[in-house]
Amino acid sequence: MTTLLGGPVAGSLLEEDDGLPLDLIGDTELNDRYVGLRRRLTRLEAEAARILAEIDRRRSFEPDHFTAEAFLQNRVGDSGRAARRNVAEARGLDEYAAVREAFAAGEIDRPRVAMLLASSRVSPDHFRRDQSMLVETAMSQSMAATHQALEYWKQHVDREAADADREHLYRRRHLHVAPALGGMVRVDGELDPVGGKTVLLALRALTDYTNLEPGDPRTPGQRRADALVDLCSDHMVHGDTTETGGSRPGMVVTVALDVLQGRAVAPCELEDGTVIAPETARRIACDAGVSRVLTKGESEILDVGRASRVVPAALRRALALRDKGCTHPGCTRPHHWCDAHHIVHWADGGETSLANLVLLCRRHHRMAHEGALRRLE
Repeated sequence: MTTLLGGPVAGSLLEEDDGLPLDLIGDTELNDRYVGLRRRLTRLEAEAARILAEIDRRRSFEPDHFTAEAFLQNRVGDSGRAARRNVAEARGLDEYAAVREAFAAGEIDRPRVAMLLASSRVSPDHFRRDQSMLVETAMSQSMAATHQALEYWKQHVDREAADADREHLYRRRHLHVAPALGGMVRVDGELDPVGGKTVLLALRALTDYTNLEPGDPRTPGQRRADALVDLCSDHMVHGDTTETGGSRPGMVVTVALDVLQGRAVAPCELEDGTVIAPETARRIACDAGVSRVLTKGESEILDVGRASRVVPAALRRALALRDKGCTHPGCTRPHHWCDAHHIVHWADGGETSLANLVLLCRRHHRMAHEGALRRLE
């Protein structure tokens, strides 16, 4: 690192009073110093890219039997992905003078450099011709406006190549959903621009409902997580069943009757063996299909009863007409995002009747069973 960033160029980008205690600096100067520091960091990144381009041109890493990427991994500690990105950036900046000069002056930041260089792949000749105009756009516009302008430019210069570029983004889509420690489930992935916008709009529509409720303590990330679960839950209840031969996908919970009735605290399990709390099992059973399984000991099955629907469809329709949506004060979730909650649980002898049922959205249903809420009268 000292070899790359040391010397007069790096030194000229730093100020002697960079270590001045912050409590001695006024607000205006503090703001200006931060903006200036970010610009100097951008110029340092540009200088590092300029030096890397020269290293790549000379192939000065070859005596150590390195490639440019391996040099960065070994000498700087870059990951393989970061090394490839840094080498591609250095080569692109070496190719396009207008982008390189604006970066070196701190007039465009690294994300804008990445957007410009990615666009250059559509038509290097046209980009070389138009680079000054595109750099000016990047200097004067927001990230979103710059992206939009570059998309229009790509369509204009080479529609076929632009379509290929979009197809490349589409093929990059992926979603990983896997169990993690503690029974959590990790979700990670990328979506193409159109598919991603669809998901964003759906999540935003659901989280907007929650934003109307005063005192909601959840973070935006928690709201989005709950919205994703709501979307999947809604599909399991109302989605098309033609793909599954008429049967809806469902979550299987194994729970003893004594646990449902609150007389015991034995572990309850999901189908894959995940252990859940007894009160969670009671919440799920509040509005679910139930099958009786009689056993002898821990493993010998004596009898399996037919599934029965706890809340029949006709009663569910009546609930929707009466309650309209979630009955928790201040909540505006519509009825199709709600569960039917037994005021007195059916396992405790409560009737599955209109008088003993209320609609609760899934968040407030969870609170009623496992959170701070008590029985709703």
